[in-house]
Amino acid sequence: MSAERTYGGRYAVLERVGAGGMAEVYRARDELLGREVALKVLSERFSNDPSFVERFRREAQSAANLSHPNIVSLYDYGSDQGSSYIVMELIDGRSLSDILEQEGRLLPERAAEIGADVAKALDRAHKAGIVHRDIKPGNIMITRTGQTKVTDFGIARAVSGDRDATMTQTGMVIGTAAYLSPEQAQGDPVDARSDVYSLGIVLYEMLAGATPFQGETPLAIAYKHVRETPERLSNINPDVPPALEQIVMKSLAKNPANRYNDAGDVLEDLERFLAGQTVMATPMLADETVVAPSGGTQVIRETALYDEPDDNKAGLYIAIALISLLAFGLLAWFVATNLLGGKEVTVPDVVGMDIAQATDTLEEAGLEVDTESKNSKKPEGQVLKQDPRADSKASEGDTVLLTVSGGLRQVEVPDVVGFPIEEATQILKDVGLKVGEITEQESTEGEPGDVLQQDIQPGLEVPEGTEVNLTVVAGTVTVPSVVTLTQDEAEAQIEGAGLVVEVTTAPDDAEEGTVIAQDPAGGTQAERGDTVRITVSEGSDEQPMPDVTGENADDAQARLESDYGLSVSQVEETEPCAQPPGTVCRQDPDPGTPVSSGDSATLYVQPDGGASLGTDAWWVAMARSGDGGPSTAWFAAIRMSTSLLVAITFGAA
Repeated sequence: MSAERTYGGRYAVLERVGAGGMAEVYRARDELLGREVALKVLSERFSNDPSFVERFRREAQSAANLSHPNIVSLYDYGSDQGSSYIVMELIDGRSLSDILEQEGRLLPERAAEIGADVAKALDRAHKAGIVHRDIKPGNIMITRTGQTKVTDFGIARAVSGDRDATMTQTGMVIGTAAYLSPEQAQGDPVDARSDVYSLGIVLYEMLAGATPFQGETPLAIAYKHVRETPERLSNINPDVPPALEQIVMKSLAKNPANRYNDAGDVLEDLERFLAGQTVMATPMLADETVVAPSGGTQVIRETALYDEPDDNKAGLYIAIALISLLAFGLLAWFVATNLLGGKEVTVPDVVGMDIAQATDTLEEAGLEVDTESKNSKKPEGQVLKQDPRADSKASEGDTVLLTVSGGLRQVEVPDVVGFPIEEATQILKDVGLKVGEITEQESTEGEPGDVLQQDIQPGLEVPEGTEVNLTVVAGTVTVPSVVTLTQDEAEAQIEGAGLVVEVTTAPDDAEEGTVIAQDPAGGTQAERGDTVRITVSEGSDEQPMPDVTGENADDAQARLESDYGLSVSQVEETEPCAQPPGTVCRQDPDPGTPVSSGDSATLYVQPDGGASLGTDAWWVAMARSGDGGPSTAWFAAIRMSTSLLVAITFGAA
């Protein structure tokens, strides 16, 4: 195919990534949505066969109805220039088959986790009435993030190689030999328990490093599924816990009645194992193996485990079985045509078959077919009932009325966005739909519990019982972290989250207008309408210490306390000071030092001394502080002498 080929006018092929018996897979680009997708195109040799084209269409329809995190999503289906195609999610990862080939067997816990994810996907399909029929490591993808995705729902592909050798019946691919259930191997109708068996094979391979049954041909492998018992896992890998081995062996029971009923039961037991709880499965001491020789189904009871016969013996057994079948068929034909005259036949059991297979079976028995359709949870085209009933007698040429499943009734998806979840649930229920996963999302639109989004577009027609996943308004909101933001930015974020803002201010070294604290803290949960208190910086209140030297001490103290908020104390100056009594000689802190409200300050004050030496010292200082002229110095000297004389006189008295 040319790399420039575009399908449906929008899916441009980029490269070929794989091929199967029915289709080829390409990596393509959706030009309309601008995303890469996986494009599966029906092979040319099947494109002109209406039955294959119709089957391909039904497969696309079945996959489109399955929405689940562990199922590869299907986006679109169509045809272009005679080529039918399916558009699917492109997985960034590896298939489980690649992982097993490169890494060998997995740790038991990891194998159980992958098995549980596959069981979740199958449980979703089984509840929708869909049987996968081809569960194998090649159809299980592991993304780069470790998520498990199951692909190819309803598509049994034929891929070359021993691992992927396939079985066919009347031209219909029915599965991959290494993973076939016994009923598939015999061409019997299959149900959810067939997928359980195939999942058991996958679990066995993840734990043992190889499938339990191997052979040179698909027929030899299929024979072993029907007749042989797998070797115990604990003999191959002693690290496998007994509880996990019990789950695998129950899944691999030959008789479907002895297996889990469906993938949901497997999932529950795997989750019990992963949680360290007791599993429901018990060791199988005996089993019933269903085989299909001519003339009906025979049940052979096994009373003990036995070794696998070699391939030569297996071939001998197969040859004997084929000869017996041929002999019985010739005998039945002789009796029917010669002794009974071909006028009376036994009506075959076709309930559970696809309509095409049922029609072929009845016509081969010499009967005519008429059909009627009925809505059902069973897959579209599956026979639900037949009249006359199976094994009754009828004449050649009689008509058998088949009631065929028309699939689930199609209903239109209503628009439930904006409704409270309770009302939305009822609206969906009224039209025959169900509510799937409910996800909460923070939003200021609507009230808590109101529907914000739905994953299926309103107006689309989907099968009755389809689950619609809803996103609703969360009951709580996350408090935004606003510390270091400006007040305006903080208020906008808090109010945008549906909360109320309360603002206080405080001095701080942070820039004025910056949020320095909040309560409750960012990241916590709060009810919408709750109050968030923020503290906003007023900026720093530091100021330079003024120079109060020479000022009246009381006036200076009053000014420092009122204007600067300082705690001021006065002490008597003991050093020589050239200031008048009662004035400030010096100060601590020094002038210009940054101070804040509440800081302490000390004023050193010149004491009152009267006619004292201290006062005379002041006169001397004043003299020295003058212009240095002789008159000033002389006056100071006279003043000092007079003071001394007065002191001596009063002292003598």
